[in-house]
Amino acid sequence: MKDFIVKPCLPYTYRRVYYCVKSLLETYGEILSLEDTYVSEQGRNIYVLKLGKGVENILFAGAIHGREYVTTSFLLYSAETYARAWYEDTIIGGRNIRQLLAENSFYIVVQSNPDSVEIALGRAKPEVFIRDFCSCEFKDNANGVNINANFPFEWQDVPIKRHGGIFAASEKETKALINLCEKVDFKELISLHCRGGCIYWRDGVNGVVPKDIEVSERIAEMCKLSLCGVTEKKEDCAGGFENWFRYRYHRVGLCVELVDEETADFSICVRDFYRKTDWKNTKNLFTAAV
Repeated sequence: MKDFIVKPCLPYTYRRVYYCVKSLLETYGEILSLEDTYVSEQGRNIYVLKLGKGVENILFAGAIHGREYVTTSFLLYSAETYARAWYEDTIIGGRNIRQLLAENSFYIVVQSNPDSVEIALGRAKPEVFIRDFCSCEFKDNANGVNINANFPFEWQDVPIKRHGGIFAASEKETKALINLCEKVDFKELISLHCRGGCIYWRDGVNGVVPKDIEVSERIAEMCKLSLCGVTEKKEDCAGGFENWFRYRYHRVGLCVELVDEETADFSICVRDFYRKTDWKNTKNLFTAAV
């Protein structure tokens, strides 16, 4: 096959995502499709790709926080890596990918918060005045709302400093993810973030969810990530996407922090993608999730 379309060491701006998705669909159309498109607060498209033909559905969501745009690079590169493996009938993580994608369908929200990514990359501005604004550290949406604190799960306990919005699910980006989950029967959610090299897999409000430790330990082992302790404080999990997913469906919902360093520079995470994400091991994520 030709060279890879996805260049993970480049920051994926909104425009670059558009052309990349277009090229991926043209090249790998037998196994990769555009399942849905939602719209952000500033009118940008939120693309949902579908990789696979199986009846078991798993959701991956990237770039909920704009500054963590390395997750977009990771998801696009993973999609192409697995699509190529399907065409070439090869193995990743000990699994034959033709069989994996015949049994499972991976739904991929490439950029859950595209406005925030554009702001973080200095290509757009927020809609509201933000004191001490720094584009490279920006994580909220265009309205200054932290999407990962805006879901209808214990929302009333979201601390003010976490920017949970004026009411639960107030933002278009939040609604898009909720609508997608209501539309498709997902057996599992994996929300990708950047710093920590670990997995948040259980919270004290929801308690035990079937297979949560089984799935988390498998991913941790295959991707060389660590397991975090249970998130006990309600204010730390209130409004979170994966926490809401556990509450709403009583199924596995994980937050996976890709990069081991707690203080990693967000732009360097992309420029030094293979090392910072430990791609040699984390490329097994889709296989490990099943």
